[in-house]
Amino acid sequence: MVYSSLAAELLPKDVPAFVPQTRTDEIAVRTLIVGTGRWAATVLAALGKEGNRYLVGAVDVERRPELFEMAPEIPWLGDLTTLAAVAVRHAVDEICVALPLRSRFDEWLQVQAIGRELGIPVSLRFDLGDDHAAIKWVSDAMLLVANRHPASLGLTPAIKRAFDIVVAALALVAVSPILLAAAIAVKVTSPGPIFFRQPRVGRGRRVFGMVKFRTMVQDAERLRHDLKDQNSAKGIIFKIVNDPRLTVVGPFLRRTSIDELPQLWNVLRGDMSLVGPRPLPTWVYEQIDEPRFHRRFSVLPGMTGLWQVRGRPQEYWLMAEHDLRYVREWSFWLDLKILVLTIPAVMQRKGAV
Repeated sequence: MVYSSLAAELLPKDVPAFVPQTRTDEIAVRTLIVGTGRWAATVLAALGKEGNRYLVGAVDVERRPELFEMAPEIPWLGDLTTLAAVAVRHAVDEICVALPLRSRFDEWLQVQAIGRELGIPVSLRFDLGDDHAAIKWVSDAMLLVANRHPASLGLTPAIKRAFDIVVAALALVAVSPILLAAAIAVKVTSPGPIFFRQPRVGRGRRVFGMVKFRTMVQDAERLRHDLKDQNSAKGIIFKIVNDPRLTVVGPFLRRTSIDELPQLWNVLRGDMSLVGPRPLPTWVYEQIDEPRFHRRFSVLPGMTGLWQVRGRPQEYWLMAEHDLRYVREWSFWLDLKILVLTIPAVMQRKGAV
């Protein structure tokens, strides 16, 4: 559909375009809302937070109740055929479209064309069911970005990263005697390297090398295939109670979570965060068959998380649900809460295998 000369066509003959108006509110932005439904009520609430707005009224294809139930004082100024005349008579500075874009796209084009001919800016309220959507410009192209995680917005990434670095650095200094003792114990009680490095899948599905104190014999990964019948976990993860591959000091290091302390280095490197979903081994990642579980890879994996402080359930789907809940409900305060709850969880050895 082509909209040409709409302002001229829709202006009544007795109303000349651009009638000079006497303005007594030079500071206020005189705003006309197009729409009277649920979206319009939301827009009205948002505009009400701006102190320099004066709402002249609303027009729509038909009069819906939602806007006027919220603000009965807002004038109803007619349907869209009156838009041009209303904009001129009320000396409108901005037209704010609050219509569902998918079902009312033609009306959006019509309002945009009228605003262009009258020289009035037209804004559009998007509703994607996403509180974190945003507009960004790449060269001369405007892009609408949805599904951004709140941990990636504004100053939050810098704050979270700074917190990780400071706490991880202080923790490494504080637990250095424990690290030294654990390293000596691993070295003298079993042949092989002190540290165990394993490919894990992190944010953006990027693989990194996670480091732990070695708690098993050197060929533990190969033996996993021979011991698959003893798997005590459910789903695609692999856990054995009283695992025969453990070294002499392995059970103690695991029960006390001392084996996890070298991951503070992963935090300093930026591979991990102090709090987040548990990073999955690549062989576990390759078995994920539900797309929704991939949402866990939208944030940095963590040394601890909801799964750890909720008893470390050995069913994969429960672990994944805890991780998804963390991603959905993330806040900096949730991170602090999980860190605090991690201390008694470690002391009580919840779910440690």
